[in-house]
Amino acid sequence: MNVKNFLQLPITKDFTVIAGSNGLHKPVQNVEILDFEFSPDIQTVRETIFTPNSVVLSSLLFAKQEPEYLLNAVKSLIQLEASALAYKPVIYKDLPGEVLALAEEHHFPILRFGGDEFFEKIILETMAYAKTQDYTFFIATIMRRLIDEDVSDEQIKSFLQQMNKAFEKYVFVANIQMKQTANNQWMQPFFNLEPLLKSGIVCTCKKSIFILMTNHSQQLQFEKLLNEWLTMYDISTEGITIGYSDVHVTQTELHLAVREAFFSRMMAEIEMTPTCHYKNLASDCLLIELYRKDTPFVINYVSNYLGPLLESKVDPDLLNTAITFVIKKGNIKEVAVAHYCHPNTIRYRMTKIRQLIAPLENDYVFYERLSTAVKLYLLHSKVEE
Repeated sequence: MNVKNFLQLPITKDFTVIAGSNGLHKPVQNVEILDFEFSPDIQTVRETIFTPNSVVLSSLLFAKQEPEYLLNAVKSLIQLEASALAYKPVIYKDLPGEVLALAEEHHFPILRFGGDEFFEKIILETMAYAKTQDYTFFIATIMRRLIDEDVSDEQIKSFLQQMNKAFEKYVFVANIQMKQTANNQWMQPFFNLEPLLKSGIVCTCKKSIFILMTNHSQQLQFEKLLNEWLTMYDISTEGITIGYSDVHVTQTELHLAVREAFFSRMMAEIEMTPTCHYKNLASDCLLIELYRKDTPFVINYVSNYLGPLLESKVDPDLLNTAITFVIKKGNIKEVAVAHYCHPNTIRYRMTKIRQLIAPLENDYVFYERLSTAVKLYLLHSKVEE
């Protein structure tokens, strides 16, 4: 959590940043109250108690008759590495110019309350948000490990226990991504589905949504059920790509389900289809496993085979045509439609591509190797995104 997140809480939405706007990235780990700690009239050791990375709340009562106390207070908070000062404008509506200048100089945010917000409620909402964010980060970390690492049965059992959910014998997973989006707002409606899962979770990982559902039966029609829920909650599927895993045993194969859904969604994006089921990937499963097991080898293979098309001096239309040619499974007419040109133009480009990368290969070998290299190239590009 940072100061910017703090300002997005329901209770702080009317706060105003009056200085130090360049410091809104500062982390927030605590919220504390400032009463009279920086009044020279009070003998106290309170300044040793303010912790770093705290948002400090105050009514500025300690400086009621002495505005010069404010400068010393802000200096001290900066030295103590507080994240921000938020004040209620009951004593001071506006702060002295020298205080604001100091805050600006040190990128120290000073926030003004929007109304009569209670300190205690601010603290409670902030801590509740932080706790939720911690759990979200924890789940995302687990999901990332399930995708990227070869985990043991014991690790899976440990993950399931730490998720603190009641899981059934079989697990079904969907991975969902929105095309061409600049923010994560599209994800929020999917969390409305979590109460329907009963024995599952909705979480984010790798800029996408994962929906895990467990059930006592292998015959659960997960895709049908998910589509019904999306319709019920009026969640649009326009621009959305979904990858579905096979059904797996939760306690020992959770990582396979998560991984299959993730890479199925990747392949759906590559094939430009709205959905993809891992069980329908056929030989593409081999490419996925090869990429997972030995990414450096894959990158080297792609660079060597497609190298002539990847050079900056080469017409980019050639690489794009090769990609579309593979996606359209060699259908010249469909490639031509996709590139808004005549089929003969595509034939000319494919001849040129072949001359550049494989002049001695026959048709079958050329298409096989081109298809493999292009799919691995696109898979790596998607993972890198």
